[in-house]
Amino acid sequence: MSEQARLKQIKSPCVSICKYNQNNFCVGCKRHMNEIFDWFDFSDDMRTAIMADLLTRDIDAESQ
Repeated sequence: MSEQARLKQIKSPCVSICKYNQNNFCVGCKRHMNEIFDWFDFSDDMRTAIMADLLTRDIDAESQ
């Protein structure tokens, strides 16, 4: 399998609404800018943990 094909198989929470709030969290997928940039470098376990965290992540409360 080519590297490009492998990367396409990795699930991503992206919903193509790429706008960031004042704390650098995407208002579409709720990931922090750093999580988005590093997504393909993370292990499967790390991506799974982030996906689970996104279910309850309140990006409006992250600065508090």
